[in-house]
Amino acid sequence: MAACGVALSMANMAMADTSPGTMTVTATIGQACSVSSATMVFPSFSPFSTQDLVADTAGSLKITCTAGTTPLIWSDSPRLLKGPGAGTVEIPFSLGQTPATALTNALPTALPGEAIASFVADGTERPVQLNGLIKAADHESKDPGIYKAVIIINVEY
Repeated sequence: MAACGVALSMANMAMADTSPGTMTVTATIGQACSVSSATMVFPSFSPFSTQDLVADTAGSLKITCTAGTTPLIWSDSPRLLKGPGAGTVEIPFSLGQTPATALTNALPTALPGEAIASFVADGTERPVQLNGLIKAADHESKDPGIYKAVIIINVEY
């Protein structure tokens, strides 16, 4: 009788019904950009120099944007080098995407930013050069030492 009960149980299991259904699976990849850390080093100079000083990021600034984005670059950071010692002495500087636009401090300080010259948004890391300028009148007779600034580069997309 026990064997008959097991056989009956198995028969009921074999007769179970199955109902199929569908499940939709999606994934969305959003638009994105990333900006690397970069350096800009002005040449060492004499406080008696009457020459403007120029520098650039020399390929150290790299930006990556997904395809289909139109990135705009800007920075709202104060453009002041501070130093030496307690950082009370300041040297203003300007930024631009080209040496000529650095003369006019053309890199925007707010949105909307500026289109990145010759930038191709395709998901690969690309160097973006920024240029800096310190006018002679702004560095003449400054105290010797190291002057520094940390600038946040923003990319809106």
